Amino acid sequence: MDVVKAVETYITKLVSTPSAMKVLLLDTHTTPIVSLASTQSTLLSHQVYLTDRIDNKKRDRMPHMKCVCFVQPNEDSLEALSVELREPKYGEYYLYFSGILSKAAIERLADVDEFEVVREVQEYFADYAPLLPCLFSLNHTPTSEKPLYGSSPNVWDSTALERSVQGIIAVLLSLKKKPVIRYEKTSGMAKKLANEVQHRIQAEPTLFDFRLTQVSPLLLILDRRNDPITPLLSQWTYQAMVHELLGIHNGRVNLSMVPDIRPELSEITLTTSTDPFFQAHHLATFGDLGTSLMNYVQSYQSRSLAQSPSSINSIIDMKRFVEEYPEFRKLGGNVSKHVALVGELSRLVERDRLLDVGEVEQGLATSSGSDFKNVQAVVNNPVVPAWNKLRLVILYALRYQKTQTGNIAGLINLLLSNGVPREEARLVYVFLNIAGSDQRQDDLFSSESLLAKGRSALKGLKGVENVYTQHTPHLSQTLENIFKGRLKDTTHPFLDGVGTNLGLQRPQDIIIFMIGGTTYEEARAVALLNQEAGNSLTGTRILLGGTCVHNSSSYVEMIRAAAEQFPASVYEPPPESATTAPSLKLNLGGVNTTEDVKVKTRTGALLTLISACIILAFTTMEFFDYRRVGVDTSIVVDRSRGQKLSVRLNITFPHVPCYLLSLDVMDISGEQQRDVSHNILKKRITQTGTDIPASRGNDLRNEVDKLAERRASGYCGSCYGGEEPANGCCNSCDEVRQAYVNKGWSFTSPDGIEQCVEEGWSEKLKDQADEGCNVSGRIRVNKVIGNINISPGRSFQSGSRSYHDLVPYLRDDGNPHDFTHTIHEFFFMADDEYNPNKAKIGKDMKQRMGIAENPLDGVEVKMNKAAYMYQYFLKVVSTQFRTLEDNAINTHQYSVTHFERDLTKINEGENKQGVFTQHGTPGSPGAYFNFEISPILVVHSETRQSFAHFLTSTCAIVGGVLTVAALLDSILFATARKLRKGAGMNGGVKLM
Repeated sequence: MDVVKAVETYITKLVSTPSAMKVLLLDTHTTPIVSLASTQSTLLSHQVYLTDRIDNKKRDRMPHMKCVCFVQPNEDSLEALSVELREPKYGEYYLYFSGILSKAAIERLADVDEFEVVREVQEYFADYAPLLPCLFSLNHTPTSEKPLYGSSPNVWDSTALERSVQGIIAVLLSLKKKPVIRYEKTSGMAKKLANEVQHRIQAEPTLFDFRLTQVSPLLLILDRRNDPITPLLSQWTYQAMVHELLGIHNGRVNLSMVPDIRPELSEITLTTSTDPFFQAHHLATFGDLGTSLMNYVQSYQSRSLAQSPSSINSIIDMKRFVEEYPEFRKLGGNVSKHVALVGELSRLVERDRLLDVGEVEQGLATSSGSDFKNVQAVVNNPVVPAWNKLRLVILYALRYQKTQTGNIAGLINLLLSNGVPREEARLVYVFLNIAGSDQRQDDLFSSESLLAKGRSALKGLKGVENVYTQHTPHLSQTLENIFKGRLKDTTHPFLDGVGTNLGLQRPQDIIIFMIGGTTYEEARAVALLNQEAGNSLTGTRILLGGTCVHNSSSYVEMIRAAAEQFPASVYEPPPESATTAPSLKLNLGGVNTTEDVKVKTRTGALLTLISACIILAFTTMEFFDYRRVGVDTSIVVDRSRGQKLSVRLNITFPHVPCYLLSLDVMDISGEQQRDVSHNILKKRITQTGTDIPASRGNDLRNEVDKLAERRASGYCGSCYGGEEPANGCCNSCDEVRQAYVNKGWSFTSPDGIEQCVEEGWSEKLKDQADEGCNVSGRIRVNKVIGNINISPGRSFQSGSRSYHDLVPYLRDDGNPHDFTHTIHEFFFMADDEYNPNKAKIGKDMKQRMGIAENPLDGVEVKMNKAAYMYQYFLKVVSTQFRTLEDNAINTHQYSVTHFERDLTKINEGENKQGVFTQHGTPGSPGAYFNFEISPILVVHSETRQSFAHFLTSTCAIVGGVLTVAALLDSILFATARKLRKGAGMNGGVKLM
């Protein structure tokens, strides 16, 4: 059961296909897995020329390359993979997943593969980090952000549980094992994990269809809380020592903080698969390591002499030198690495007095015990770091929790007096409450049975190999019981449905999973047992794994982070603690606010008055804020259909008489309104802008009526070649004029037309030639894109285009005409604004919002050219006001841009910037208002805070002000009391 070879086989398979230049994409989880199981040279040999992260968005597009993706089937990796497949950067994709891929995930990937670049999808079960052939890790070091525990030490965090299940399933599938499962009975987390793993195995019968063995493999699930001693100890074997003092993270060690370290050694690789010296000595003790390293250095020196120029005397020597030089350089780098590493370990051992600390630790961790005075001496030693003092006291408390409670209390007080913060010292209680003797299933110190004491005495007579490696992990005792068939079902039961006689059979394969993390000391014990088993024909193969691999600091940090989620009682002394045990609950400097509030002081009275004023002021502001009516603005799609708009306008043209002005409306639907007169008033004005009396405006109409009365009843006037109306008669000059317009002719000489002569048309026109005109009123238009045209002369239709009779306007009759104009008002109305009440509410809301003014109101344009066109482009936005009484008032706003054009210039040539402007279509003089309806509806809603919000805010103000005042009062009270005590002591000394 070599997990390194298992994962290495998977990696080799996935990079072997396709046989072409390729890119390897990994995620945050699979990157360390590949780095532990393979090397860069191995990847290059399979034509992997680039390795990158799938979440790196700055990768270049290389469609000529193939891509191999190896990721964990979690949500983040699937999302990154989906983004990659939507816009593929490579020609083909081969997708491999480190765990079981669900059907939903496969369908999700198929949906996003629109370019059909995926050639293969497979599951390679390498969802764990292979640290040693007999050790794997799930790389889940618990923190506050990624916890292991839930609300209590017996409850899983749901994410951590799922991650552990996936990792164990991947281990079983990669090794092709379908085990029976046992777990620690007192651990609720172990039972939960065992049930979940069993459920997954039963849910995937095809994946676990392996060849049956005579004795089924065993999966044993243990809880770290049953052995809190092992991860707290200083380590004295090479690999475990490096991890304890420097930290090994996925086969890498950071030496950048080492004094005078060479840059190339600031980060080194330390794995048994790539380092032959480490492979041979990673289990060696620190004492033996020095001798082995010295021999390694001497071997390198002897080889360096053989590679010196003086030893090259022939062509054969040269050939041998060239062939061996790369390996020689590699050997030199490896020697430098281990010399630097062991040198740093020696420096740290000396600096932190670890030899003294380690000897006391081993006494506490083994059945021999340790003297209380030895622990006191280490805690009082100022050279020993506070961290090591804390570990030592935790070990002492775990060892003597039931028998020496007074000494434990004394050591905690000693910690506080030697510079250990209260936040750190309270971890002693946390360990006792989480992993104390009442929480553990087994006796770690062999103090319960007479037989155990006898074994300890025999061991003392025999002696030990190394005083610093006396401790053996509790896991070793558990494995010994399995080998001898003595592991009881009462302590480590099988899951339901498994035969009871299996406990007596010795399994050939044992997989151990440690909830809460394993250690390199336990991995060393497993490796030594595997070596012994390898020398016998009936040996048992053991594989150890855990959520992570701990050193003492990571283990304590895990407990610290977990305690933050547990009940506050975890920081209190256990029930059996001595009465002298200090209370380490943290408060504000030990101030007892409950007693302080009973004392009347002037400071307290002043703070009370200030607090009352602050509360009154804040509450008053909150009340005004509650009564204030605000306006919230939102934007929605305008879903209204088939509505009409009203356009209200009032425009004065001082240089165009009323008989020449024509108001036309056209829209995109094809509807046209020509020479609109309904609800439109044309008022004649003088050149000075004063109104002409209404009688003058009606003179022409009255004379026509009188003339019609004098004519015979059967009179039918000629249309003089114009387009005749339905009755075939043109009985007035205006009807002849309209017939000319309908024919497309210009009405230029009314003196030759009988009806016009009789009506005195020419004289009237001459009287009005120097007048102006004011156009006002209201127009109904469709709520679609359209335009309102105010132009000279009547308009007529010819084919698909509209034309205007411009001859009377442009004729030189001594009265120059131009479209100088003043817009007094121009706005759009909704039907709601015909209701006076709603119109008033809408006007008030517009004034509150600052949108009462219309953009075109008051616009004045002056020009002295007749052939000039003015265009206004309006964007109309529907607006709705909603009051607190749920009344809805619909209205409109608009924005406008202005464009004017001289019609005498078709091509304007180049401007100063060198831009050439040419107009593609001719235009007509006039004022043109082009409006476009926006599909957006702007909703302004009146809002007011709820009474519940006002009540909550008031309570928060009162509570917050009183709390702050109470804290200030307590601090001031305590300070004054100490000052009084100091003054009293000084006053008791007589001054000579």
